[in-house]
Amino acid sequence: MVYDVDAIRLPAAWRGLTVPLEAASDALVRLDERLARADPVLADGARARAHLFDAQAALHLDGELVALEDLVLHEAAMDVRRPTLALSRAVAVLTERRRLAAAAPGWAFSDAGWGLLAGPGPDAEDDAEETEEPDFAAIDRLLARTRRTLADHMTGAPTPRAAPDDPLARWQRILDETRDLPALLAAAIALDAWLVLDPAPRRGHRGPLLAAALLRARGKAGAHLPALSLGLREARARWSQARPLPDRLTGLLGAVEASARAVGRDLDRLALAREVMLRACAGRRRTSRLPQLVDLFVGTPLVTVASAARALAVSPQAVEGMLAELGAARPRELTERRRYRAWGIV
Repeated sequence: MVYDVDAIRLPAAWRGLTVPLEAASDALVRLDERLARADPVLADGARARAHLFDAQAALHLDGELVALEDLVLHEAAMDVRRPTLALSRAVAVLTERRRLAAAAPGWAFSDAGWGLLAGPGPDAEDDAEETEEPDFAAIDRLLARTRRTLADHMTGAPTPRAAPDDPLARWQRILDETRDLPALLAAAIALDAWLVLDPAPRRGHRGPLLAAALLRARGKAGAHLPALSLGLREARARWSQARPLPDRLTGLLGAVEASARAVGRDLDRLALAREVMLRACAGRRRTSRLPQLVDLFVGTPLVTVASAARALAVSPQAVEGMLAELGAARPRELTERRRYRAWGIV
């Protein structure tokens, strides 16, 4: 019997994406597994900071700079300078991201999710359902069909489901086309189409958020909401509509990998900071609240004397004493004020 080599030969478009697709998938799954297995304090702390990093990166991608400390302090109503319009936009991005992370997987593609994130549109709740991976020929056909759909959108040609002047419906059409693709590739195409079509002007951050929600709904990120704006900022390749579609998808898959690695490094940083602070707890009485204060620093980006006193059910004076016990191991003070001080690992 002769083995049919031609039957297993990879299509050219698929062959160029296999390496970045596998690297992005491995990095994302590895991070998600780490977060799922990590101490809850460390995992919660990493997720909370990923929200902040991603909101900051979303504004950076739009050409606006927001200091992370300003964002953290503004949320606590402890601004050290007058809030800017960019800071207000970062807070709005942060709010949307947290809502997506708190919602059930797939919520972003329900009627309620569409209404909040992308405006009215056809029901796309089933867009995020997991399906079996197709063979390479099916993948090649799907990629070709998606490429044709994108080309139609870029030239203004109408599609069967969408009017020429409805970019959101066009984007949903492309999302439909990716239902049978692997989750990472579907998310990359969805994000690329969002960047090309710009279906929500002045709300470009929603593209990465919806692509991250798609990954979560497809089961690739059950323990966190990927920080794709952060990945786009950290990735080596910059997205450009002038580049061919396979090159753009390769860059976006690299952004997914960069995002996972950045959050993983932050998890390592938090674990090290916690270890250093816990050394200061050695030899304390078993009833000491100092280890709980350490976990409060790790689990939340910003801690004040008042918030620590409430969380630990102790007096503000007791918190001041524990801060003194931590000494040089305590986190950085963020406000640089004598009064209304706040500390955080950001």
